[in-house]
Amino acid sequence: MNILNIIKDVNRFLSFYTLKKRKYLRINETMQQLYAWREPIKPYAFIRAHNEIKTIDSCLKSILPVLKGGVIGFNSCTDGTKEYIFSFCEKYPQFIPAEYPFDVIPGNDIRYQQHILDPNTRLDTYYNFVWDKLPKNEWVIKIDVDHIYHTEHIRDLCRLPLRKEDCVILSRINMHCHEGVCYVHPKWPLLEEGDHWLIFNDESLPKFSFSRGWTDDYFYAWETLTIPSKRRLIFGILSNWHFPVVKNHRNTFNPNDWVKLQDCDLKKHQKKLNMQGRIPADMLDEQKILTAFNTFNLTGKSISP
Repeated sequence: MNILNIIKDVNRFLSFYTLKKRKYLRINETMQQLYAWREPIKPYAFIRAHNEIKTIDSCLKSILPVLKGGVIGFNSCTDGTKEYIFSFCEKYPQFIPAEYPFDVIPGNDIRYQQHILDPNTRLDTYYNFVWDKLPKNEWVIKIDVDHIYHTEHIRDLCRLPLRKEDCVILSRINMHCHEGVCYVHPKWPLLEEGDHWLIFNDESLPKFSFSRGWTDDYFYAWETLTIPSKRRLIFGILSNWHFPVVKNHRNTFNPNDWVKLQDCDLKKHQKKLNMQGRIPADMLDEQKILTAFNTFNLTGKSISP
């Protein structure tokens, strides 16, 4: 990086913390070094799980060293996930199990098109049930259990918030591994949608709300946590791999529908999402990804933490 770019990065860094009009900051790997002196915060984890015995052990163990504790919500589990969660929380008592007593309709399911719907089956009701069990006035990080987190990169992200109004937005790379080859999603290899975050949980945060409707010919239905406008957004470095196909209800994989990691022009997607300089090299190291992927309990057998 040349000296001009370094000066620009430092100026953006300083203006974000000194000017009220600056509402967001993108942290590249060079700027991340400016936070190296900080002791990382230890957040509580906000976790939801449903029949995820294949992935939950690898996920939780990848993020465990970074966390202060957490709440693990789950519902209608039939594959051993429920038993695993109780065992995990017994082994790590800083975590609380929270069994939701209703079936939950997945996001974007066509059943959400019904005009009359039991609110207990909605995602937002379920999320709020789990969320309400988290402590107030503590940092909270949203965790999905079909991700594997790079412990050191997550720890670096936990150095970023200097103020309670700072909110760190997590990005992800959508992947699958098949016969020793890493693949990425052809349309959305990278995502930074603002639905995964590290945020301070105080009284100013609203409840999760429910949203549904049509965008062109696409029906959507999902939960949303609206981040208050006074919060300042920090977009950090890539810190996790997302493996959606491993889920039981998505476990069909056709290599022809995906793109090999080595063949994907990720620079194009980085530019589109303003993620230049924000993807550490080891997050794209195929051997490291395969090693992480192979820690999954792919047989689906019941396991203990």
